[in-house]
Amino acid sequence: MSAAATTPVRLKLQVNTSGAWRNVIDFPRQDDMACAQVLTAAPLLAAAAGSRTTLRIVSTDALPVVFSHWEEGKGWRGALPAPVAARGAP
Repeated sequence: MSAAATTPVRLKLQVNTSGAWRNVIDFPRQDDMACAQVLTAAPLLAAAAGSRTTLRIVSTDALPVVFSHWEEGKGWRGALPAPVAARGAP
């Protein structure tokens, strides 16, 4: 299986405030600006919600793959997958 076949095109931000993960927003992995905005803004919102709030970035699959996790005082851990090359690109 090629890397392109296993690398997600869209990612999902999820939040956990009381024991269950909830979807917040889907965003395109290829859009570096969107990724940067999510990674910057999400912790600000989580901090306002309280110290028990955690975040994660996952694939949009039915059984999501976790790529990155955020906790207050620890920041983001893990890394986003590399963007998928544009169709037709070498």
